[in-house]
Amino acid sequence: MNTEIAPMVKYDTVGESIGVLRLHNGRDNLVDQAVFLDLFQLKQWLNTNQFKGLIFTGEGRNFSKGANVNRIREYKDCPEILEKELNEGKKILSYIEALPLITVAAIEGACFGAGLEIALSCNYRLASENALFSFPEVTLGLLPGFGGTIRLPALIGQRAAKQLISSGNIISSEEAMRIGLADEITGKKEAFQKAVELIEEMVKHCSGKQMEYLDDVMNQPRTDHWPMYEKESKYFTELIKTMDMGLDRR
Repeated sequence: MNTEIAPMVKYDTVGESIGVLRLHNGRDNLVDQAVFLDLFQLKQWLNTNQFKGLIFTGEGRNFSKGANVNRIREYKDCPEILEKELNEGKKILSYIEALPLITVAAIEGACFGAGLEIALSCNYRLASENALFSFPEVTLGLLPGFGGTIRLPALIGQRAAKQLISSGNIISSEEAMRIGLADEITGKKEAFQKAVELIEEMVKHCSGKQMEYLDDVMNQPRTDHWPMYEKESKYFTELIKTMDMGLDRR
C-alpha cells in the first residue's frame, strides 16, 4: 500500500484498482475547512492511477465528528468569506459524486455533520455496528451547509431527512440502515474490508469503459442542484451571525 499525505487527507491504494482517501485530523478527524483537499491534486492522483473504485474512510476510531466549530466561529464577522469557501468545498464533493468509479464510504465510529456530508457524496455507505450518525448543526443554531440539505433528502426522502436534520439526534447504524442512509452494517473494524470486497465484486465483470458509460447514462441530472447548493451556503452563513457562541459541539 502506497501512502501520500495532504492536509486532512491521506491518499492510499489497495492493490492497483482501488484508491483510498483517509480523513486524518486528530482523534475526531475534524473538517477544519470546506476545501478539505486539493482538487487539482486529487484529479492528478486519479488520472495517474487507473482506479475502478474509491473508498473514503477515517483514520482511527471515527470517520469524522464533523466541522471544527471553533473555526466556524471565526467567520461570525465575515460570513461571506465562509460562503465562498463552502461553495468551493462543494465543488470537490460534486466532482467526487460524478466520478465514473464505484465510491464507498467505510464508516467506523462517529460520522457527524460535515463528515456525513462527505459520506453522502459517495455511491454507498457501509457502516460498522458501532457507527453513529448525526447532523448536530441545529444545536448550534445552524443547519447543514456542505450539501446535506440537498443530498440527504434525495437519498432517504424529505420526511426522514427533515427529522434527522431538525432534531440533531444521533442515530445508530441500525437506524441508518432502516431509513436508507447506510447500505450495509458490518462488524466492528470490518467496514473498510467490506468496502474493498464490494468494489471488487462489482467490477469483476465490468470494464472501466463499461463503468464510465453506465455512470454517464445513470448520472444524467434530473434537476440543476447547483443553485440549491449556493442557497444552502448563503443560509448557513446567515445563521452564523446569530449562532450561539456558548454552545459546545457534541
